[in-house]
Amino acid sequence: MKNARVVPLFKKNSRADVGNYRPVSILSTISKIFERLVYEQVEEYLIRHDILYELQSGFRAAHSTDTCLIHLFDYVRQNLDQGNYVGMLLLDLQKAFDTVNHDILTSKLQCMGFSNLALKWFSSYLTDRTQVCDVEGTLSEPQSIVCGVPQGSILGPLLFLLYINDMSAVVHFKLLLYADDSALLVPGCNVSDIENTLGAELESVNQWLIVNKLSMHLGKTESILFGTKRKLVKSNVLKVMCNGSEIVSRSNVTYLGLTLDQSLTGESIAAKILDKCACKLKFLYRKTRFLDCTVKKLLAMTLIQCHIDFACSAWFSGLTVKLKNKFKVLQNNVIRYLLNAPPRTHIGREEFNKAGLLPVHLRVEQLKLNHMFNIVNGKAPNYLNANINMVHTQHKHNTRASIRSCIVPKVKNAGKHSFFYTGIMVWNGLPTATQLASSSGIFKRQVKQILWNKIF
Repeated sequence: MKNARVVPLFKKNSRADVGNYRPVSILSTISKIFERLVYEQVEEYLIRHDILYELQSGFRAAHSTDTCLIHLFDYVRQNLDQGNYVGMLLLDLQKAFDTVNHDILTSKLQCMGFSNLALKWFSSYLTDRTQVCDVEGTLSEPQSIVCGVPQGSILGPLLFLLYINDMSAVVHFKLLLYADDSALLVPGCNVSDIENTLGAELESVNQWLIVNKLSMHLGKTESILFGTKRKLVKSNVLKVMCNGSEIVSRSNVTYLGLTLDQSLTGESIAAKILDKCACKLKFLYRKTRFLDCTVKKLLAMTLIQCHIDFACSAWFSGLTVKLKNKFKVLQNNVIRYLLNAPPRTHIGREEFNKAGLLPVHLRVEQLKLNHMFNIVNGKAPNYLNANINMVHTQHKHNTRASIRSCIVPKVKNAGKHSFFYTGIMVWNGLPTATQLASSSGIFKRQVKQILWNKIF
């Protein structure tokens, strides 16, 4: 069961002169089914006892890169409204999944309340594994695996989350986690204080990693100082020290696939997405003669629209009108491609209808409303609920208009672009019947129709 290789139901022999197929080991199939059962039981136990770190967004139901980035943007913008800087450290853990110590992991599972029988099972599951290297059908000699969690299995990522679950206990400020992607955030009005605090927090994390037999690559760990453009004129660099080494300070950093600038305007994100999408659209144009309408639509959504959609609820609102218009131009070009229209064809309601697309700004509203529906119905991470308050909590009785509406928060400049402000504004603009939709599917269909009616 342990040494069974995960392969397709039927795998073709790698040699070109052999066309035979061989069935997957029944043992491997049974192993995967059993792993699924164990995973479901462990997940239910963790949820029931609220064990997982709140700001861990990786490999968890209802959590995603979108929710993590929304929380990051909102947190920074709230602090900018308060006149603070925010220092951020992006920690680079080296081969974190492959260096998990089995004894330490078992001890942590025991502290979390796992029974002795469960501990024995996990010990058996993790130990006495071997691995081979397959090069064009030639296998190397088996080698024993003495550490790490099984990657490619359903239990591997969950066990890793449990292994690093107590990292947050050694820090005193916000620690965002997405699996092994870690970010430390420290707000303050004085840059020197932020530097000292980040240095102390980094030392604590580094000691925790050493104790847990993990390691951090200080040369690849980066820092960035967020602030308003006016405050960044005074100071725009962080000098954070750890073990005698200075952490590199940058004006732009990449976190979970987004390039963040110091003012969090979204300009660097937009520039990268626009450039990437323009290149992919040119590629699709070169292949037009090989594609029918259905395939063209599928490729456009897969190669272009996905980049615009990614975490747009966090960054799109902060863009300038000029950049938003560039996205409009890009989408018009995509629609012309889908409809085989000449370059200067006017794009109106009929063209959007034929392409089956919403304008970019309405597509962003649609995705924000999906998040808001999950928040209001208790299906979103707890950290997204912090700034969302229902109107009826102010009253001793519920009225029809206040059942699902939210209190609009008081914000300043940066806060006007935050998700918790813009999301509440578009949510409160929905009809009460739509807010009260009984399921996510019904809600999405009604929202799309409402947004479609707003196009022109």
